[in-house]
Amino acid sequence: MTTPSDPPGEAPRERLVAGLAQAIIEVGYARLTIADIVRHARVSKRTFYEHFEDKDACLLALYAAQSARLLAEIQAAIQHAPPGEMRASIGAAVYLASLQSRPGLVRTLLVEILHVGPKGVALRRQVMRGFAELMRREFDAAGTGATLSPAIAMALVGGINELILEAVEEDRVDRLSELAGPVAAFVRGLLEARPPAK
Repeated sequence: MTTPSDPPGEAPRERLVAGLAQAIIEVGYARLTIADIVRHARVSKRTFYEHFEDKDACLLALYAAQSARLLAEIQAAIQHAPPGEMRASIGAAVYLASLQSRPGLVRTLLVEILHVGPKGVALRRQVMRGFAELMRREFDAAGTGATLSPAIAMALVGGINELILEAVEEDRVDRLSELAGPVAAFVRGLLEARPPAK
């Protein structure tokens, strides 16, 4: 339910999540306040507390929404490509380019989500499993006989994530697409090795 001061249109919860993203870009997650979020969302503080307990709860919603959007972008980009190494490479390139296009959010989504506590860790793990499952499906569809166990798929996703975190720490977010080559080589090596499913 909105108050008379809340503008019509997009659902308040969606506006709040978008407002948080804008506030993070403006002042960073650590420094932002509920006032910053509602100012960008153009809703009242009362509306904020009708949807979220605090800014950490709003961050969890933003992380879930951004991760789902990123996964959908990858799936849309690869769906018409032939299965195999090229399709996996396209997916990796889309993933990196998408993160590179959101430099103001990358650190928060990859690093600060872990500071939210057990809920942040659990949500991140769920998202990582979603990406790992996508990798498993792509390997199965490649037709090379290569398969990935859940553990190896998670190691692949974790390795890619570690490369990205290193780039973030070294202020190379604007060059994340440069990692597409190493990631493609990593995927190619796994395809050629044909690790047995376990």
